Amino acid sequence: MDGYAFEATMTRVLPIGLVPEGLRLDAYYQGRITEGPLTGDTVDGVDYFLLRRDGVGVVDVRQVFSGESGRTVATEVHGYVAAPSPVPPLEAVADPAFAWPDAELPVHGSVVLRTAVPELQALNSTVYGFTGTVNAGRGELRVRAHSLARVPVA
Repeated sequence: MDGYAFEATMTRVLPIGLVPEGLRLDAYYQGRITEGPLTGDTVDGVDYFLLRRDGVGVVDVRQVFSGESGRTVATEVHGYVAAPSPVPPLEAVADPAFAWPDAELPVHGSVVLRTAVPELQALNSTVYGFTGTVNAGRGELRVRAHSLARVPVA
């Protein structure tokens, strides 16, 4: 599988609070794969998100793609969200009255996939790079990922 894309909507945001590294929250989302051989599969995930004091968002996701005949693919995602500047103080963002802005923020990183599905075994031995956008104000996530196994080295 060379790549895939999906769109998802945040279903729940659970604030953890201010921790030594920054502001932690768990963002749950659901969606569908829109491109690639798994098109139509559902996406269920949770981002154990950290907003650092320098404004950089650290993505730490676990998600599952579920498809026909019980097909499942588990993924582990790591990456970064580029926040707009200036970023409000984390104490303000942690306030329950804080409203996330309606803004498309770029996100990028890596994905490792694991599956027991025989015809998808190649997923177990490659890394995917992804780019996309997240809009916390609207609760929307759009992602496109490609296998790095086919990226030429110059």
